[in-house]
Amino acid sequence: MSTEELAKQGYLTTSGVRGKRFGDFELLELGSTTVATLAKQGLEFTPASTVSFPCIQYKPPKRVSLCKPDAVYIHRVAGRPIPIAVAEWKAQTKLRKSGDTRSAAEQAVVGALAMGVRIAITTDGSRFQYIDAVASASTGEIVEFDETRDFTPAVLSDLYRGEADIVRDPKPLAETVWQIIWHATKAEPKDCLLTFVEIFMLKFLSDNLPLSVLPADFRFEVLLADPDDFLKNKGSSQIEYYVNSIRPKIKQIFTDRLVVRDPITTKLFGLATVTSQTTIINGFAFLRSSSTTTISSYNRTFCEILQEFQVFGALTNIDPEFKLRLYETFLRRSARQQRLGQFFTPRNIVKPMVKMARLNALADDAVVLDPAAGVGGFLLEPLLFPDALPGNISFKDGEPQQRVKLVGVDVDVSTNILAKANMLLHLAESVRNPDTTTDAINQALADTFLLLNENETLGSLLQPPRNSVDVILTNPPYVTQGSSIYRKEIDHVAGKRNGVSLSEYYDAGGLGVEALFLRYISGALKPGGQAFVIVPLGLLNRTAQRLKSELLSECNIRASIQLPRNAFFNTAQPTYILVLEKRKTAAQSRPAVFCGIARSIGETLDYERVSTPDDNDLAVLADLFVHNLQNPSANPITRATEYEDCAFAKLVPASSFAPDERWDVVRHWTDAEHVALGERAETIDRAEFIDLATNTLQDLISELQQARDELASLTAGRSKKFSLADSTQFQVRSGIRIRNVDLRENAGEVPVYSVFTRPETVKGHISLEWLKERNCLPEPYPSVTVMATGASAVGMVFYREANGVMTDDVVIVQPWSVEAEENWRFEAEIKNEEPIGLPPHDIDLGYLAVALGQTIAQGGYLYEAKLYTKRVRQLKVDIPINEDGEPDLNRQRQIAAVVKRLDNIRAKLQETGSWSKSVRLS
Repeated sequence: MSTEELAKQGYLTTSGVRGKRFGDFELLELGSTTVATLAKQGLEFTPASTVSFPCIQYKPPKRVSLCKPDAVYIHRVAGRPIPIAVAEWKAQTKLRKSGDTRSAAEQAVVGALAMGVRIAITTDGSRFQYIDAVASASTGEIVEFDETRDFTPAVLSDLYRGEADIVRDPKPLAETVWQIIWHATKAEPKDCLLTFVEIFMLKFLSDNLPLSVLPADFRFEVLLADPDDFLKNKGSSQIEYYVNSIRPKIKQIFTDRLVVRDPITTKLFGLATVTSQTTIINGFAFLRSSSTTTISSYNRTFCEILQEFQVFGALTNIDPEFKLRLYETFLRRSARQQRLGQFFTPRNIVKPMVKMARLNALADDAVVLDPAAGVGGFLLEPLLFPDALPGNISFKDGEPQQRVKLVGVDVDVSTNILAKANMLLHLAESVRNPDTTTDAINQALADTFLLLNENETLGSLLQPPRNSVDVILTNPPYVTQGSSIYRKEIDHVAGKRNGVSLSEYYDAGGLGVEALFLRYISGALKPGGQAFVIVPLGLLNRTAQRLKSELLSECNIRASIQLPRNAFFNTAQPTYILVLEKRKTAAQSRPAVFCGIARSIGETLDYERVSTPDDNDLAVLADLFVHNLQNPSANPITRATEYEDCAFAKLVPASSFAPDERWDVVRHWTDAEHVALGERAETIDRAEFIDLATNTLQDLISELQQARDELASLTAGRSKKFSLADSTQFQVRSGIRIRNVDLRENAGEVPVYSVFTRPETVKGHISLEWLKERNCLPEPYPSVTVMATGASAVGMVFYREANGVMTDDVVIVQPWSVEAEENWRFEAEIKNEEPIGLPPHDIDLGYLAVALGQTIAQGGYLYEAKLYTKRVRQLKVDIPINEDGEPDLNRQRQIAAVVKRLDNIRAKLQETGSWSKSVRLS
């Protein structure tokens, strides 16, 4: 047995064999060490005595334990080195003939079976063959895995864990990384978003691009080394190496200054040449200038972020829902949202608008335009919807192709970068495809998202398309105050743009930038083309007869749909979806206008945006609008049988949308209909309002006084501090990890609770069988839970009934020890009985929730101080005690009851305020 090679390579340590880091794994580069030697040196496997695989080209040793694999990959589990894959390296000249290729494959299979591993790899450094050794032994033929990427830690992870086809939701990763970036830099949400996307791009490209495009020294994995070792080997910290070496390499691959090749695009704007001026990354919050902070000082934080990405796993198949909602994660993180909100439309509004546009019915080479594209949702999300444009972007002979031409324009550099990064994620399958070049992908990005910032005030308004667009989907900026600067800028533009003088072209009246965009839109549409535009209520009910006359001279109004307040993250301003259709002739008759009142959009309209798929008026309205287009002579309600009772949609004569009329829709519903829809409270006279308000307030004051007196009396007695670290008194533990993909693929009846601000909100329901497979069961007893994380949820305390499960960002507290519970169960078992009630304890769960909530509130725990298990155990709660110094259960229960009443009083106060604000007085 020779260990010379192991020692020479530095693999023999005092703690046993340890290879070079390879992502989550270890690599032993060998060639002269036998399988038997590896087993004797501590690798955990039993060498096979024989291998049942028929070799044709390769002659295995008489004893397969004498096989000498060129490389062995190890997964260390609880400190135990377990081999998971072997590889055989061959010179390129030895893999040119089919016989040589077969011989290498057979050698790899035999080596894998000798070590009892499934994965066998052959390579010459540029080509890789991934073989399922177990399946090969079973069939007697070489059976390959369905994998074509170059060999990387991500590929090994997918092969080993069988996760290549698993769709991953990186939302928890985005949440965690956002917090790390923000705490380190205090950057704006937009900068945090750009930084996350930049690192996400590095990991995504490393997991999917071939080594010939992104060599090993420029990949994510090279940054995972120990910081001291990295500094010794590279001469710089990880963050400096990323900034100075890897970052420029990515920008070299996805180059800027790329000329747009698509002739449709250049013709659209009347330009001889359009140049893409951006790449896919250019926002790194750690580069912000500071008089006291250097790049290297952020290295610890940067490495922490890298580790979060590594723990998450390979970014191979990304959940489409994450692609849709990536930017929402960052938008909700701060009150300073306006900058990000300027280029973001909620996904639950984009999707029904896309459905209304019927993009799947467009002819080849049709043009879909968003002149205020932002991060690109209106153009990219149709690629994910089966009834829109799936497969619209393809690649052939090194060139991108689009059946329907998608064009997005923006003036902001950062948003243009985000849009390109967003598109790259949407094209993940093409990125993985070895037949698709990065040059072709980069060209597709450049041809789709244009940065038109020759004039940064006017942006896309500077180059208006003319009669050439089939569909426009957009959410243009809303600015009225100070908007005169746009008019002045237009007046100062010399010469013609795309054949028109801008001062004359935009001379249609109307306040605000949105009025200019409506002119842009009506001129851009070809006859019969449609535009789906989000506009503020003020534009519709404003007196702007000239603007409306000019718009109606070119377009018909096809729909006016009111969106609910707070539909957008960063404004409560009332908004509408306005649908326009370019008139084919001046004499064309005008169709009736589809009017709708959307009270809901499929998610709550608060900070959390909890999904409510069964409460989505906007989705219903989208269906009815499409039905109306397909059946123009029919009433959309009576002829769409699924929605016969729909009371929030109407067809209104076109004459009601004349230039001198309001174009909002509320006036087309009677007062009684608004009340029935829940849009208005019933009218009451002023005297009745005064009586109702007075009685309500007097009742609330009386209840508050009573609660105050009772609390004063109950809390006047003796109390004692109890530490949650006392394991003889409390159990403190975290829940289990349950991902969104687990909930989707293993739906069941067991409710799953996570970090939400309302106790009744569930993350989903999981199957009992899935839990049992992981040695977990629903909580058998009630408990008190503490939200460990979440910007607005951290520190919240809830009482939970039994029979649910908590995720791992929730801490569970129960006021009895493990020992007490075990003894209680044991005594019941001896009596051949089922344990009844709860384990013995002298602290009331309802009171514990009150006391724990008070401790956390007094401690000022904010999001910066995450309340995971270790920190919760450090807390102490004040418990009422009796004369003997023991916890007073009766007084605890009384206090808990009063606090619960107080919470109800607070809810009534809030409801009274809302009622007072909304009630209409006659």
